[in-house]
Amino acid sequence: MQNALLKIIRLFLFIVITQLPYTTSAQSLRHHLAKADSLFIQKRYTQSLDLYTSVLNQGQYTPAMFLKMAFIEEGLNHAPQAMYYLNLYYLVTQDERAAIKIKEFASAKKWEGYEFDDPERFMGLYHRYHTLIALSLMAVCAVILFFLVLQRVRTQKVSIGLWIILVIFSTMLAVHINFPVQYRTGIVAGSNTYLMSGPSAGASVVQIIDEGHRVRIMGKQDVWLKVQWRDKEAYIRQDRLLPVVL
Repeated sequence: MQNALLKIIRLFLFIVITQLPYTTSAQSLRHHLAKADSLFIQKRYTQSLDLYTSVLNQGQYTPAMFLKMAFIEEGLNHAPQAMYYLNLYYLVTQDERAAIKIKEFASAKKWEGYEFDDPERFMGLYHRYHTLIALSLMAVCAVILFFLVLQRVRTQKVSIGLWIILVIFSTMLAVHINFPVQYRTGIVAGSNTYLMSGPSAGASVVQIIDEGHRVRIMGKQDVWLKVQWRDKEAYIRQDRLLPVVL
């Protein structure tokens, strides 16, 4: 039982420690964001967009950054990209004003797929509070671990019930951090995009759609993404889609 407890302690410490580089990385990118914001204020939009894109590619972002990127892309007449960043903004904020803007934008362009149903709203809230949930799970694990160690020191015994609860919450924490659940959608990035009946260029064509439409991503196979379009399943090459995922 003592060896099992030590293994759980090591697992918990490993989960916590593996999150430290992320924090360090976030701090190291602050000056890039500040520089990009400065360039945006100076109306040097393309340069600021390049910096914002670099920050995003490293897994860092702010909601305001997405709005600025959408503004720049719209000014460059890159409508699908502007819609993509607006969707990312909505994903992290659940701002209903953004949802209204997105729907108006899509309606003007006659783009489909922007209904924002309940599962998407729920997953948006889950994503928004992802860090808070992780910290809460860590706190619970730490409290349970404290009582297990205290019990071991005082009585030389460990409660099997507490040990099982610690295993459960540690597993939940590991899954939450490494395999976050997402309601995935994507923006079609190119005109004359082929929706195929299977994950192959030799499959039959389901439909040819234009850029800007939004589809739900159901899965992936090689370079093909399985999507839902008008209540039908089809496949699209991943380089023809901008996944609204962080």
